[in-house]
Amino acid sequence: METAIRYNRHKLPSQPVTVRIEMWVQEVTSVSELTQDFEIDLYVNEFWEDPALDYEQLYPCNRNLSFDHRSIWSCWRIKGTGPCILDLARFPMDSVSCILTFESFNYNIEEVRMKWNEPNPVILYKDIELPDFTLINFSTLNIETKYAAGIWDELTVSFTFRRRYGWYILQGNRRLGVKVSSHAQIISVALIVLIWLCVCKLSNILVPSKNSLTFCKYQFPQWIKILQKRKSKWDTEKLDLYSRIVFPIVYAVFNVGYWGYYMGGKLSNS
Repeated sequence: METAIRYNRHKLPSQPVTVRIEMWVQEVTSVSELTQDFEIDLYVNEFWEDPALDYEQLYPCNRNLSFDHRSIWSCWRIKGTGPCILDLARFPMDSVSCILTFESFNYNIEEVRMKWNEPNPVILYKDIELPDFTLINFSTLNIETKYAAGIWDELTVSFTFRRRYGWYILQGNRRLGVKVSSHAQIISVALIVLIWLCVCKLSNILVPSKNSLTFCKYQFPQWIKILQKRKSKWDTEKLDLYSRIVFPIVYAVFNVGYWGYYMGGKLSNS
């Protein structure tokens, strides 16, 4: 009882206090390309030991304490927003990296040392899946940052989200019943596929049609006679021959370059 009466929660011990941080991820509600941030719902747990709460003199009764004497556990539920790093060069096969940073507001490393609580500093309550993103990885980092007032411990957790490009195929203007804002519209891949098919059909359009030549021969014989007098080395037979060789080669090279670039980028992001 005397220890509890004399306890001063604002008094720092002579040695720096080591605070272990553990984070429980409840939910990620959104990842926004427009504002380049994400919203997360989480619990932040802080563990440290205070020598002023030493109840060693109460042995063996102190074994009945729910938490070890001198130990403090503080838990906060936070709904926050953090920045994201986007590179839309490989859209819609890209990945997004979002970060959260924790550091002490008042105390530098001479008073408080912060570190991640090993072995599991970040715990996911469930698999994080959004309509257009899936959480595939997370990592933690502990660094020291220098300010004018001293050096602070800085804890950073980075979340990597992979874009679910299938969501952009024939997608509507709804996300699980939630209306998407009109200023954040995304081009449907259905339109891109349509453009792709139109480009692919260009080879058929550019190759001379024998039926059209036959039609012109019988409908406009005088034009054919004039053209035969000015016949060059690039006649229709040679043009057909070269087209049968050049068009497939160009199309194959285009496909190898296109899919090699995007699929290679997808594998590297994985």
